[in-house]
Amino acid sequence: MATERGTGAASGRGTGTGSGKAASRSVGKPSRSTKVASASRRRNRPGPRQRLLAGATHLFTTEGIRVIGIDRILREADVAKASLYSLFGSKDNLVVAYLQELDANWRRDWHELADPRPNPEDRIIAFFDLCIREEPKNNFRGSHFQNAAGEYPRPETESEERIRAAAMEHRRWCRDTMACLLTERFGYASRTLADQLMVFIDGGLAGTKMCRTTVPLETARDMARQLLLTAPMSYSI
Repeated sequence: MATERGTGAASGRGTGTGSGKAASRSVGKPSRSTKVASASRRRNRPGPRQRLLAGATHLFTTEGIRVIGIDRILREADVAKASLYSLFGSKDNLVVAYLQELDANWRRDWHELADPRPNPEDRIIAFFDLCIREEPKNNFRGSHFQNAAGEYPRPETESEERIRAAAMEHRRWCRDTMACLLTERFGYASRTLADQLMVFIDGGLAGTKMCRTTVPLETARDMARQLLLTAPMSYSI
C-alpha cells in the first residue's frame, strides 16, 4: 500500500509538472493568428515620415508650435529620434513640412468645393465657405497659418524665416487665386480688391477664433458678396 501511494503520488507529481510546463508553453507562445494579425498591422502602419507629420499636425494645431518639444513629437509619432533627424534634419524643418502639407490639403479641399461652381464670384465665396465648414471641426482655433506666423513675428534664424515664409505662402496663394478669379469676373486684376477680400477672411477667422462661432466668418462672406456685386471699375490694376 505504501508503495502504491508513493507511486501514485510520484505519478501525480510527474503528471502535474508535465501538464504545468505544457500549459506554460501554451500561454507564452503566440498563436498563428496573432502572428498574422501583428504582421498585417506592421504592413499597414504608415511609415515614419507619415507618422511624424501626423503627430506634429495633431500637436501643432491643438497646442501650438513653440511649446511642443522634439521628445513630445517622437512619443506622439512612435518614432525614434534618429528617424526624425534623418528625414527632416530638425524640428524647424518638420514645422515647414507640416505647413506645406497643411497648405496642400487646404488647396485640395478648396478645389473640391470651388471647381464645380460655374461663376468666378462663387468660387471666390468658396474661400469663405471652406473656412465656415472647417472652423467647428478645428474647435475654432482660427487659421493655423495665422497662428504659425504669429508664433514667429520676428524670425531670428534662417529656419524660422522659412517657417514664416511657409505660412505666408498659403496667404499669397489665396490672394493670387482671388486675383485671377477677379480678372475672370471683371475683366481686370485688382490688387486692391483682392487685398480687401483677404482682409475679410483674416478678420472673419480672427473673430471666429475669439467668439467661438462662425458668425464673424458669415458676416465676412456677406461683405465679400456685396463687394463683388458693387465693385467699381475704377480700381487700379
